[in-house]
Amino acid sequence: MGGMDLLLDLVNSRIVYPDGPRDELGSDGDAREWLRSRGAAGTRAEIADARAVRPVLAAVIRGEAAIDALAPWVDVMQRRARLTGDGLAWEDDVPAGRRVGVRAIEEWAALQGPEGSRIRPCADADCQHFLVDHSRANARKWHSMELCGNRAKARRHYARSKEQDSSGVSRRVR
Repeated sequence: MGGMDLLLDLVNSRIVYPDGPRDELGSDGDAREWLRSRGAAGTRAEIADARAVRPVLAAVIRGEAAIDALAPWVDVMQRRARLTGDGLAWEDDVPAGRRVGVRAIEEWAALQGPEGSRIRPCADADCQHFLVDHSRANARKWHSMELCGNRAKARRHYARSKEQDSSGVSRRVR
């Protein structure tokens, strides 16, 4: 499993919409394909692991659970050294039933820093998506400026206009 996409994709793989939930890991077949498209084998153990770690990571990222909740995955993380013709190579030695969770937690850990976490929930209270902030200032708020950012700006504008209306101040209409 390569890249740094597993964590964000995983925590965004279940969203509840007004017409019901969309769960990309809902059926075993969907989960298998989802995992395979992200470099995993899609075994039963990986499917179970992905389903188990997803709500724990989401709760930790939202601040609803302490990072100790990640211990079942962290406690099995090991690296072993192997001699090669080029010197020493390090390999992960993780039980098959924890590989997806371990990979997601490694990605989560790489996004933690002195300026705060680079992965966070979208600031729109009606949105359930998470985002990874790659900006220099680490100040991104919305998973999508076009959707959530514009909605937030429209709400603020509406609130200001209602405030002006109730204060009796006439507004200039264009």
